[in-house]
Amino acid sequence: MPILRSSLLDTAGFRHAFPSRDVSDGELLAALGAARVVQVKQVHGARAVLATEAAGQEADALVGRADEPVEVVVGVRVADCVPILVANVSTGDVAAIHAGWRGVVAGVVRAGVDLLGPGERVAAIGPCIGPCCFEVGRHVGEQLGYVVREQGDKVYVDLRAAVRAQLAALGVARVEDVPGCTKHEPRFHSFRRDGANSGRMLAAIAARSS
Repeated sequence: MPILRSSLLDTAGFRHAFPSRDVSDGELLAALGAARVVQVKQVHGARAVLATEAAGQEADALVGRADEPVEVVVGVRVADCVPILVANVSTGDVAAIHAGWRGVVAGVVRAGVDLLGPGERVAAIGPCIGPCCFEVGRHVGEQLGYVVREQGDKVYVDLRAAVRAQLAALGVARVEDVPGCTKHEPRFHSFRRDGANSGRMLAAIAARSS
């Protein structure tokens, strides 16, 4: 399927999408029934901003409020990093988080969830580089944890597991993995595989009005 979804977010009533490499922005917007997706300049940091304040900003997490007069859809672009879509079932607010290993270490997951605010929150982790392919130096592995294999001076890390642990620590108890390893599955863009020729996939979620 060119567009992947989370049954958890679907059940909670949130329109969202984790696309493959063959989905254009126009097709994504049509699938979401949206006019635009609010985005920021992603910098592998730990800053979160509100969608209403996102214009021209550098950040890696975006929060859309359900009480805005115009429907808000927020999104992040990835090509190996972890796209995380979080929904506050209590308020209808949503967050889109871009979590590369630097962002995971720096605390971008906490920044996005904290700005989303309290309530019953659910999350979906989209296709990203898997532990089969995420090779890093030992110093990075020590910062992230969740090392699944060692090979010489390199280690392989489960980045999804690191994100799930951080979400759990923040009180997000219900988390769904939308499967897919971006590096070894050609249906996804991968910077590790394709380098400068790699595109980016836009993962997005719409705030849910009451």
